[in-house]
Amino acid sequence: MEHKIINISLALGAMAVLFLSLFNPTKAFGYNDSNSTKTISIDKKVRSIDDSQYYDNIESSKKTFYEKDVVEFQVEVKNIGTEVVYNVNVKDMLPKYLSLIFYPGKFNSDQYIVEWNIDKLEANEGKKYLIRAKINDSTKLNVSTKQTNKAEACGAGQCDVDTASYFIGKATVPATGASDIAVKTILVTLLAAGGFSLRKFVREY
Repeated sequence: MEHKIINISLALGAMAVLFLSLFNPTKAFGYNDSNSTKTISIDKKVRSIDDSQYYDNIESSKKTFYEKDVVEFQVEVKNIGTEVVYNVNVKDMLPKYLSLIFYPGKFNSDQYIVEWNIDKLEANEGKKYLIRAKINDSTKLNVSTKQTNKAEACGAGQCDVDTASYFIGKATVPATGASDIAVKTILVTLLAAGGFSLRKFVREY
């Protein structure tokens, strides 16, 4: 009798595994491939305005940005799933050394975040957005500083994050002092003397 109960239990267990494998193989065999369920993807890139190519990161050996230089970011949000995704929220967290020129959505100046919504993304559909900014006041930097710019997209109950980095160099401040004042004083004196002599020449007195 005991052997029959064990055999019946084993048979029922085998049937349960077979049933789950047909309708939900992940639960039946105890694995979870997160990539197979990923739907939203975001790709963040950066470039100098005088460069036609976007990069994941720009090293200081290739380009260091200084005050008044223009930097541009490209954000691509894509639905890599098989179903339509609605109401995708996108946020771009910007460094505070930037002065924005144009951007999508709205800008939170307190948190330095650009935020916008994508109403609908079809399966395998991607949309690209541009953010352009000018390097603002980099005189406050002590040295060349690496800036990491993070972007995040959330939709279909999940989020994806990507970053792009670049370097901002310290702006130089023109030196002022006694020598500078002396040079300016001499120049003004010479100009005044030259003007006085020219007037005497023209008027002959």
